[in-house]
Amino acid sequence: MNRRDFLKSITVGTVSVVVPAGIVDAEPSAGEGLKCNVNIPSYLKGFEGLYGEDPHGAALQWFKDAKFGLFIHYCLASLLPRGKEDFLEMTGGDEGRGTLESGFESEKTVAVKQQLFKRFSAKKFDADFIAELAVSARMRYITITTQHLGRLYMYRTKVTDFTSLNSPAKRDLVAELAKACEKRNLGLFLYVPGETPRTDEKYIEHNRTILRELLTQYGPIAGIWFDGIGDYHKNPQLYSKLSETYALVRSLQPQCLISFKDGAIGEEDFISPEHFLFPTPIKWDNELRQASWERKFERWKKKNGQERQKLFRNIPAEINTTMQECWNRDGVGARGGWINDVRARHLTADEVMELLAKARAQNANLLLNTGPLGDGSIHPDDIKALREVGRRIRRNGFPG
Repeated sequence: MNRRDFLKSITVGTVSVVVPAGIVDAEPSAGEGLKCNVNIPSYLKGFEGLYGEDPHGAALQWFKDAKFGLFIHYCLASLLPRGKEDFLEMTGGDEGRGTLESGFESEKTVAVKQQLFKRFSAKKFDADFIAELAVSARMRYITITTQHLGRLYMYRTKVTDFTSLNSPAKRDLVAELAKACEKRNLGLFLYVPGETPRTDEKYIEHNRTILRELLTQYGPIAGIWFDGIGDYHKNPQLYSKLSETYALVRSLQPQCLISFKDGAIGEEDFISPEHFLFPTPIKWDNELRQASWERKFERWKKKNGQERQKLFRNIPAEINTTMQECWNRDGVGARGGWINDVRARHLTADEVMELLAKARAQNANLLLNTGPLGDGSIHPDDIKALREVGRRIRRNGFPG
């Protein structure tokens, strides 16, 4: 699909708006002041009046109201019993990012990736089930890894043959989830790996190509979720054209929001720190979790957190964390926690409600991760906890 086919202009009252093709017609909500139908993404129903004037502003307001989202980390490493730990052990510590940086991958890494690629069937990855689970938990959006550990592309692309469509799965998982989310009025955010925001000569053409693909193949996208903020802080000179990358995203889909973890240049739409939002003091009932918070808070201060916080004080926040017990948050468990690990304990509904209450007390959304099993199915403990959380929210409202 080319840009001309993808974008079209509509007129709302006296306001002309450019919006992605393939979005749905929706009646204006009560009190919004518009008397005509407005073509908007399904997840923005209820924001027709504001969307007609300012698609980006409508999306920001929706995000502030959304409160709760589902994160999905699914990748080649999901096929391994201990997830990330097994993958790095097998590759000698190589994350399998590809050949752009060094020009080659070790034979060991190539062999591991090919071995897992041949096993990747995703036979129980059910986008409709995942979307229904999110709705039942009272979540408003889903964020999925378009690539992660091992860098299998979960979507249709021209930059490589190393995709889920060419694996035994023979499926475009992003397309399936986009359709399921659109059907249920859920926003879809696309996680892109840590090398994607780079704009140095080695990366810029490749990265902008995949962003164009993601934003022109799947209808309305609620946001692009950039990873790799640590690499940005180490080598900011490799991101000198980041503002232009953001402009590209917004030119393709005006309502599409942008996050780069804790924030980089101040042009992001929201921040999404991992596990904790600083500097607001938080008291945890769990001593190990309290110690983890204090340890990370001290690290945040040493890294000029107080100074950087001024840049992002007035933009929305989302705390991303995981349903698996993990060391960085809980003081116990695996070092990662994002990719399924058979050793990990999973959070109960009570613990999820506590995390949600802490996030709401800080006026932040909670993006709660589940790491699908190797076959793509959702861990039964996560299903049980999320359904119970949804029942409690429907009965008592959101905590905090």
